Amino acid sequence: MYKNLKIKIVLFIFFSALIPPNAHGGSLDEIKKLFTMGRFEEARTEAVKMNTAEGYAIASESLLAQILLGEVGKLNSHSQSARSLAEKAIALDSNLYNAQLQYAISDGFVTRTTSAIKAWQKKLPKKTLTKIKNFREMYPEDALGLALEGAWHLGVIRKVGEKNSRDWFGASLSEGIHLYNMAMALSSDNTLIEVNYAMSLLAVDSNRWKSFAEKLLLNVSKRDEKDYLSKQVQLKSIQVLEVIADDKKSKIYARKFLDGKPIK
Repeated sequence: MYKNLKIKIVLFIFFSALIPPNAHGGSLDEIKKLFTMGRFEEARTEAVKMNTAEGYAIASESLLAQILLGEVGKLNSHSQSARSLAEKAIALDSNLYNAQLQYAISDGFVTRTTSAIKAWQKKLPKKTLTKIKNFREMYPEDALGLALEGAWHLGVIRKVGEKNSRDWFGASLSEGIHLYNMAMALSSDNTLIEVNYAMSLLAVDSNRWKSFAEKLLLNVSKRDEKDYLSKQVQLKSIQVLEVIADDKKSKIYARKFLDGKPIK
C-alpha cells in the first residue's frame, strides 16, 4: 500500500511539473479580451494567476485603467499596488516593454496621488522623472514614453505652479508641450495621448489653452473607438467639451480626470 502511494505521489509531482505556469488561469489572449471589454477586475485576477511577466504587466495595466477611469477609491494605495505588479513583471523579464511601461506609468500615478508637500519632501517628482527617462532610454522613439515625460512637466506645473516647478524640479511648460507634440507626431491617433495632453493643458491654464485643447478633444470625439478604455476616455473628453466655454468648470473637470476621480 505504501509503495502504491509513493508511486502516485511521484507521478503527481511529475505531471504537475509538466503543467505550464498559466494553466490554472486564462490564456494571455483571453485576458487581453477581458481587458479590451473593460472587465479589468477579472483580467487582473486571471493575469496574476499566470505568474508570468506578461501576466503581471497586464494585471498592472488593468488596475491602472481602473484608476484612470475613476473606478476605484484609495488612489494612492491602488497606484502603489499597480507599481508592485509591474515590479514583479520586471523581476521576471526586465526587457518586457509592457512591464517597463506600466512601471513608469504607475510610479507617475503614485506621485500624482500624493499630496504636494509630501511629494516634495520625498522628492517623488524627481524620482518619477528618473524612471520615465530610464524607460525612454530603453525605447527612445516610443510615443508613450514621450507623452509620459511631457505629462510629468505639465503635471508638476499644475501641482505647484510654473515658477516653483521650475525652481524645485526643473519642470518646463515649453518642454512639456514639445514632448507631447513629438508624441503626437509619432502616434497621431492615440486617444489616451491626445486626451491626457488636452486635460493637462486645461488643468494648467484653461483660458490660455482652451482653443488648442478643444481641437484635440474634438478630434477624439469623432473617432470610432473599439475598446472599452478608449471609449470611456472618449466619453470623458466629451464631458469636458460640453463645458469648455466655462474656464472654471473645464479646469475642474480636467483635474478630476487627471487625478483619477469621476468628472461628474
